[in-house]
Amino acid sequence: KQAAAKNLAKQEQIFSFSTPMMSVKGKAQSINRQKPTPEECYLVVQELGKLHPDVIAINEQRRAGFALQKQVDDSEKKSKCSEYIGNNTPITDAIISTLLSQNTTAANQNRAFASLKKAFPGGWDQVANETNISRIEDAIRVAGLAKVRAERMQNMLQTIQKERGEANFEFLQCFRSNDDIVVELMRHKGMGPKTVSCVLLFALGRPDFPVDTHVLRISKQMGWVPQSTSREAAYEYLNGHIPNECKLDLHCLLVTHGKQCNKCAARGRAQFPPKEQWVCPMAAIKSGKLGATVADSCGSAYLATKDNNLVNGNDEMRPQLTHALKSEEH
Repeated sequence: KQAAAKNLAKQEQIFSFSTPMMSVKGKAQSINRQKPTPEECYLVVQELGKLHPDVIAINEQRRAGFALQKQVDDSEKKSKCSEYIGNNTPITDAIISTLLSQNTTAANQNRAFASLKKAFPGGWDQVANETNISRIEDAIRVAGLAKVRAERMQNMLQTIQKERGEANFEFLQCFRSNDDIVVELMRHKGMGPKTVSCVLLFALGRPDFPVDTHVLRISKQMGWVPQSTSREAAYEYLNGHIPNECKLDLHCLLVTHGKQCNKCAARGRAQFPPKEQWVCPMAAIKSGKLGATVADSCGSAYLATKDNNLVNGNDEMRPQLTHALKSEEH
């Protein structure tokens, strides 16, 4: 934890943005302004949420599921942690699926995971006990790098099976500390920072901010991190500065928007361009044309509720937002 704190302090020093400011004597001074601000994060979520309401709807379902999990009391949770029967292993499913997502498309990831589950109906213990690893390779070949993925996957499952008696990671939900989960997962080859961050966010419902290529690119475009920043360094910095309350929505919205918006896509060509023309709000948000007052209101609305205000917006804000976006587009 001390090392993490020192690392965060170092990142804050690296990513400090200086803004010129005139003193009383007329001499230029500089002040450090950390980006992104919480208000900017809330505003991005609100505006992108209007373009991608399906993302918000899916996340609402995720939040509802996590809320049900939290209703389990300590005694039930303790019992649940020691008794997992059959193939009801959502956390392990998420870990393996995320492992398959590396360096491939979402479609190939989903096909590989479905093929793997079909080939091994006995669950993850069957995968761990498989003596012919080529069967695992054949099942996930559509995702690419089949030999490497199969070896890493089986080694992970065999290690956990040997240590805990079962080849699954469901015990992770009983860990109170995110740091302990990170240590547990990072000891396995193939489990890098992004993969672990995705497991924390999507499988365990813990506030974390994965940084993929889309998130990194848009963060650089917005001036949240310098152009030379690596994905790992951006994760360390952004995860420490983005409010926990909007990490899930902000991550998912940036990924979706990065795939669909020509202005925000790599080389200006979206992977899945929208069928209907839209006005991208990111440049207007970066330039501040939406105004600090609107951003403050967005933050308050977001903390109050994560449904109607995100999808439909606030009618009282609409004229000011529309004016700013039209001005930026012009």
